Amino acid sequence: MRSRRTGWGLLVAALVCAGCGAVSPGTTAVSVSAETFPWADLSHYRTYRWWLPPPTAGQGFSERETLVDWYVRHGVDDDLQSRGYRVDVAGSPDFVVRYEVAIREAATSSFRDYMQYRAEGGSKDMGEAFMGYDQGTLTITLVDVATRRVAWRATASAILESDQRGKRIEPAVREMMAKLPATAHAPQ
Repeated sequence: MRSRRTGWGLLVAALVCAGCGAVSPGTTAVSVSAETFPWADLSHYRTYRWWLPPPTAGQGFSERETLVDWYVRHGVDDDLQSRGYRVDVAGSPDFVVRYEVAIREAATSSFRDYMQYRAEGGSKDMGEAFMGYDQGTLTITLVDVATRRVAWRATASAILESDQRGKRIEPAVREMMAKLPATAHAPQ
């Protein structure tokens, strides 16, 4: 009798634990990856700037687009500034931050894109690198200003959810920025 209760107890505990880590029905787990390109010496970077100014609703952007932009910029700025990097909007910064969100699922456009990726130091093969972007993929890219080459890139899939509240964006940006290598000579 006792071993039967213990067996049921273990089974119930296992099912409860399995459910704790599961993704809720109707949701998708966010998958994050990042790569630092071989020529990038991040230890020399001290200042940065955003590629484009933030959009505003008055410029023809929707409220959702401006909200996504705010979440991304806020998360990236917080991380970079906590590491000691400074925003430089007047001079020539060491790197520029860009981001893109694939609103729709799309395939990459051409072999030329793959060759550019390889020229920038990307190491994935064509199938792995250019299967396309899933809907809701966020890409953050740091571009070296002096060389105009990509220094670091991170992607997160499934950041947009159907309720459009942006709940996945902040954690995805945090996880992406956590993959930015710490440097021995980080700015102070």
